Amino acid sequence: MTSGLFVVLQKEFVDQSTSRRFLCIFALFLLISAIGVHDGANQYGDMLASYAQQMQSVSSDTYMPRYMPEKPSPLLIFTKMADYFVMFGVFLGIAMGFDLVSKEKETRSLKTLLSHPVYRDEVVNGKALGSALVLAIALGATVAVSVAILLVVGIVPTMDELGAILVFTVVSGIFVLTYFSLALLMSAVAPDSGTALIFTLIIFLLISSAVPIFGWTAAEMIAGSPPEQPAGVQGTFYTPMNVDPEEFEQYEQEMRSYWEKRAAASSLISLLSPNVNYQKTATAVTNPKIAMTMDNNPYSFTEGPPETQPGLDEILGRIWANIVALITLPCVFFAAAYVGFMRMDIR
Repeated sequence: MTSGLFVVLQKEFVDQSTSRRFLCIFALFLLISAIGVHDGANQYGDMLASYAQQMQSVSSDTYMPRYMPEKPSPLLIFTKMADYFVMFGVFLGIAMGFDLVSKEKETRSLKTLLSHPVYRDEVVNGKALGSALVLAIALGATVAVSVAILLVVGIVPTMDELGAILVFTVVSGIFVLTYFSLALLMSAVAPDSGTALIFTLIIFLLISSAVPIFGWTAAEMIAGSPPEQPAGVQGTFYTPMNVDPEEFEQYEQEMRSYWEKRAAASSLISLLSPNVNYQKTATAVTNPKIAMTMDNNPYSFTEGPPETQPGLDEILGRIWANIVALITLPCVFFAAAYVGFMRMDIR
């Protein structure tokens, strides 16, 4: 059984890696990512110059400075790069999978393939693994080129930053595999490639755009109406002179509880969106301070980002649910594609 799986994997890897469609999309993906890194490097250079000016100002100040400026991290460049991954990575994954099975059905080559000493599970697993290997190499090459651009312009990441970049690469790969497995599922259940592509794009729009919007609306309905302000209150972040402090403090506690409930409901529903999970995880890896306030709760911004840089393990622990959901969704899509292919009638 292993030999049949390897043969299908090898054939799929060669077919995918040499197809014009993949090469064109990969070239565009690589170009767009390089542009994103270049723009991010320019922005990083400006931030670094501003940091140098602030440090010079602090060193020349005879009084104790109120705060010490913080040196920008090269990881901020990959925050910008993640925005391009969200758009073009999706289409790369969909393009690799929407006709993976349906094309074989349309050309009737699937029946010929299964007439050879090869099992159905070897076919679907070999096709999926071969395509996933091509995607992994494409993403690895993209990130490697991005790091090379940084080195050329004189930006040298530290070992910790290289580790974060590696995590960012893995997370991006899982995100692309999510839409590849979705396209593979549609290819296994749809009658032809055109229908598979249409269904894939419809589901993509639903889980990338409609789910977050629905999550916020549903959370508002679940949380109900916000607590009423005490008489004389003009804002929620200070205590007016004409309002009882205890009454205002109780109002703030109720308001904070309301937003926590609303944020929890919104975050729970948004776990169904791979885009939301990827953006939160990618931001956590590349910009941990900003990620500390990403919980859809306006009250989390009252204290602001932490003064010290949180560790990668700490920030990933805050968004563990998004990480689990990001890993679970492609597994669910592939499992459904596997069942659909095994039960497919090829007569």
